[in-house]
Amino acid sequence: MSEGSETTRGDVDLIEGSGCYRRPPSTSLKVGGQEVGISGLPDVIEKGLQHIDDSDDKQREVLLAEFKARNYVPDSVQGEYMRAVWAEYKKFRQHRREEREESYMGIPREEIPWFPKVDPGKCSGCTSCVEFCAQGVFFFAEGKSHVVRPLNCIVSRSSCRSFCPEQAISFPSAAELRENLKKLKEKYSVRE
Repeated sequence: MSEGSETTRGDVDLIEGSGCYRRPPSTSLKVGGQEVGISGLPDVIEKGLQHIDDSDDKQREVLLAEFKARNYVPDSVQGEYMRAVWAEYKKFRQHRREEREESYMGIPREEIPWFPKVDPGKCSGCTSCVEFCAQGVFFFAEGKSHVVRPLNCIVSRSSCRSFCPEQAISFPSAAELRENLKKLKEKYSVRE
């Protein structure tokens, strides 16, 4: 299946390329009315998003630590910079929250066994999946990618698999997904 193509198999649409890719954040912000380049801003934002379910205070703490690790900011203007970073972060946080699926076809998302698995023996640590996935499903640690938020994965989409040069990412088959959805539709009395 080529990137961006759509195939219908039974009652399941498998969509490659749609909804999984994210536009990278800008590398500059307006601080005090001036456009200022921020080193590592996409990484700062992504680190914050890894704590999306934590309190705002915890998220701000993570953002500040990541921001200061990559940028020198005098104490006298730190608050101004953090207001700008926080405003930018909240845009991406809102977008990430909107992308999360709570249900699929009337079935609670946590009931649907659709998420990637990473074969640690094949994973070379290239981080392609981490960089590609807009839903924050993957996390890179100890030289390998790990699935840390499986329920954030969009049901029936598997675009990340095609970005893995080592083919270390696998998903359930379309037949398995169809069968599971059929059973779950019966369980939850979902009409076609």
